[in-house]
Amino acid sequence: MGEQFGVHPPDAPDAEHTDSDRWDVDGLVTHAAQVRARSVRHVRSAPVPTADRRLRTAIIGLGRMGRFHLAALDDVASIEVVALAEPSDDALARSHERCPNASAYRDVATALAHPGLEACLVASPTPTHPAVVEAALGAGLHVLCEKPLALDPGDADRLGALADRSGLVLQVGFWRRFSPPWHAAKAAIDAGRIGQPLLVRLAQWDAEPPPASFCDPAVSGGLAIDCGIHEYDLAEWLTGRRVVGVRAWSLPIVDDAVAAAGDVDNLLTVLRLDDGAMASVDLSRNARFGDDVRTEVLGSSGAVFVDVLPSGRARLGDGSGIHDLPCSAAVDAMAAGVAAQAAAFAARVRGGDGDVPGAATSARATRIGLAVIEAAHTGEDVGVGP
Repeated sequence: MGEQFGVHPPDAPDAEHTDSDRWDVDGLVTHAAQVRARSVRHVRSAPVPTADRRLRTAIIGLGRMGRFHLAALDDVASIEVVALAEPSDDALARSHERCPNASAYRDVATALAHPGLEACLVASPTPTHPAVVEAALGAGLHVLCEKPLALDPGDADRLGALADRSGLVLQVGFWRRFSPPWHAAKAAIDAGRIGQPLLVRLAQWDAEPPPASFCDPAVSGGLAIDCGIHEYDLAEWLTGRRVVGVRAWSLPIVDDAVAAAGDVDNLLTVLRLDDGAMASVDLSRNARFGDDVRTEVLGSSGAVFVDVLPSGRARLGDGSGIHDLPCSAAVDAMAAGVAAQAAAFAARVRGGDGDVPGAATSARATRIGLAVIEAAHTGEDVGVGP
């Protein structure tokens, strides 16, 4: 796997990772009570967590994104990967070669009962997220889950409530919030350096489409959710405002296989924010030159710019010109963000009070994505509730 952000689609899976049938979803749910009985007893008998002890973590799902997380964790001193779970023998073997000290499991429920396990990182196929997360929470484990937590926002809300009742951390992988370029841009906006945000421009252009089977909205949420969910979250997070309405237009089809799967490969969306500001989101699966992500926020007295090619950076534009923002550079913005979000997760589990995106954040972004899909189909403005 190439580790440069501009080489591979940032959230696309391997072909091996598009087949949810390999995952025993029903078995996970029915087995959760048995796992809970074994694992919660062990967790409660474990030493009281301390800030200087590494968080014993399992990675569930070892397709492209799971392996990307595994590589990124090399740079996270606060996490120890002690277990790997994946039903594909080839994917499991490749990951075990990289992390030979971890125990390898083909069965997720058994992995969740690994002795001394405290947390898991869920990177299994999107339709399996709710069942895997529910089983993990039932086993008394803290969870960092790839986005979206669930394609049904109601499922995400339910899982968030379960985590709260259980006193467990449930974080969702909106890694851009933690990546140096976006983190620096957010700090500049919050400090008032561009005044009031008025216009946001967000783009994610992937070089090539993922396998057509993955493009099926029932599998991934389609372009509007699988890719767009990051941008909707950024629009609200960077501005501190809420999306209240959307318009969307699908562009002419480039790849007939994508259309046959029921999806589009280029999509333009306009988000209306609750203070009158606007955000445009353009998504593509056929940029060819690389995987390009760009964010621009125009305020009443300046602007911030984030881009990732050829490397990640954030710049500030004001009356004196355009300047690089300090601490914003990242050779690979995605790898840096994925590592930083994992470190934030570990710190939160250990009692830190850092703000991490959870179930409500995922449910919110998915609701916006569903409104985008409706708007693209109807050609009408679609409202987004609070």
